Amino acid sequence: MKQRTLKNTIEMESIGLHTGEKMQVTIHPAYPDTGICFRRSDTESEYTRVSPYTVTSTQLATTIQCGNQTISTIEHLMAALYGLGVDNAKIDVRGPEVPVFDGSATAFVNAILDAGIVEQAKARKFIKFKKRIRLEKDGKWIEIIPSRFFKVTFDIEFENESIGQQKGYFNVTPESFSKELAPARTFGFKNEVEQLWQMGLAKGGGLDTAVVIDGKDVLNPEGLRFNDEFVRHKMLDLVGDISLLGYPIFGHIRAYKSGHNLNNLFARTLIESANFYSIIELPDIDPALINNLELKPQGMS
Repeated sequence: MKQRTLKNTIEMESIGLHTGEKMQVTIHPAYPDTGICFRRSDTESEYTRVSPYTVTSTQLATTIQCGNQTISTIEHLMAALYGLGVDNAKIDVRGPEVPVFDGSATAFVNAILDAGIVEQAKARKFIKFKKRIRLEKDGKWIEIIPSRFFKVTFDIEFENESIGQQKGYFNVTPESFSKELAPARTFGFKNEVEQLWQMGLAKGGGLDTAVVIDGKDVLNPEGLRFNDEFVRHKMLDLVGDISLLGYPIFGHIRAYKSGHNLNNLFARTLIESANFYSIIELPDIDPALINNLELKPQGMS
């Protein structure tokens, strides 16, 4: 199986979730073994290949260091690239954060599918986990166990009755990611959003960019896209955060109440557990197990 990149360049624009200002992102094809690289196109910064160690903040989003600047809210774009099997891309962000669109990854998925994905000359590498690795912190935990596929099981538990306890499980393939995880939107509570506004944060947060909850009510007129949209979005974030490992995964990740911080700590733990995994090339793997390029863009209902 070969590495993949975009067939054509993508240009996108939307507001930033935290700045509330227009942000532009341009995603370019890249040579084999480039990985996923970001730079601030509004500064003199060079491209930085992402890894768990480029993350500088996990407050409200995943933020990476690019030269002397930072880029925030990369997780939905990273998840879309990983979910569709794009190994190599160079990304220019004009501003301090990746645009949020509707708070899901669907806009990125549609743009990638419209641009097309092409195979490259070099074999694709995978991380195959051989033993269980677990990380616990403050009553939350996340672990990975060996698997022939990339699977995610996630449990959340909120006192708020609109969310409550939810459990999600997916064998993550391009099709399942595009249809079942990518459309799930970020969410927040009305009182917390208002507090963030007063602090000068989440200026782009609202009904167009997130699911907003007030007590037992979902304030978005269209309601939820899935009954369990909340846990699906947590899984989307997890895919984006774990994708910073740099290679697709063979393993089953199970998580309980994990978030950006624990996700990143876990990704670092995985890298540092070299005896528990191997990096392999599988040139003859059935592409249907990992990547299905016969997908069509999804509606943003």
